[in-house]
Amino acid sequence: MVMETKDWETIERALAAKEAELMQQEGSQVSEGHLSGYRYVPTTKVVDKQSWETFAVPHIRPTCWSENWHHKDVLFELGEGIAYITLNRPEANNALNESMSQALQDATCELHNRRDIRIVVLRAEGSMFCAGGDPKHFFDALAMSERDDRKAAIGFMKFLFWFQSLPQFTVGLAQGSAMGSGIGLLCACDMVLAASAARFTCSEVKLGFCPAALAPFVTRKVGPAFAKRLLCMAENISAEQAKRMGLISDVVEEESEFSDYMKDICEKVTLCAPTAAGRAKRLAQNVSLQPLTRKLLEYTGGELADIRIGEEAIKGMVAVQARVKPYWAETPIKPLY
Repeated sequence: MVMETKDWETIERALAAKEAELMQQEGSQVSEGHLSGYRYVPTTKVVDKQSWETFAVPHIRPTCWSENWHHKDVLFELGEGIAYITLNRPEANNALNESMSQALQDATCELHNRRDIRIVVLRAEGSMFCAGGDPKHFFDALAMSERDDRKAAIGFMKFLFWFQSLPQFTVGLAQGSAMGSGIGLLCACDMVLAASAARFTCSEVKLGFCPAALAPFVTRKVGPAFAKRLLCMAENISAEQAKRMGLISDVVEEESEFSDYMKDICEKVTLCAPTAAGRAKRLAQNVSLQPLTRKLLEYTGGELADIRIGEEAIKGMVAVQARVKPYWAETPIKPLY
């Protein structure tokens, strides 16, 4: 008997039918369901989900919104089409503590629901962008149970995935050096600008730790070869080296040059349809490092078929034929700094 299918359930049904046929030829009648109770039937079905079938969700409840923002160590400002999240703990080199983590989560939760915001800027006050996790957290982790320690580590990874999944175009501005978790924040951004004096390092292995929470985001950003160099050697790299690796998009001499760069970014993003840009971002994330399979082709084809019959695509083509700007390009995005 030649089987043309690769579906195992189909193969089993065909084999059972063939077995029943042979037994009937020998004079034995087999009732339907005679193997009930003898054959193992798994109670849980394991489904291999594709990257586009996995959606980011917040792992903790927000404590405030922009209207009643109460955090001091992270600032949250909204402008015309743009939002700024500012790490504001310069006395501690913006090392992430529990309060800052909650503030970052709060801002990200609101931005996921703000369709009027099209660019999100992640910046910092002080000489360093972010010194990584607060040293107190390392000592707290030693006192935690294995379950609580695992929950805390996964919580930060969930936040990075939640931030990375924002529909807006995200820009990280590294005016100073970044370490550990600070590099994780930059890897979650769509584009990163850095001052030439900034340095970047993941020094966890020097302390006997493994930078597990950062590994998925660093590897996706710079690729496995450079990720091993960053994570395994704890090398302190320059902004130019980080640019060659792909961690940084561009380097400026002074922090003051960020303003002109942001104006250019705002002008370019203004011309792009918001929903289409968000879908393009998610598409790029979902197909990254994925093998070219039939499922991938079906997913990308489905995205194209869906987006080109949407309101933006229809009105965009009408605007082209009328030789006028589409409606989304009529409201410029204006940087605050």
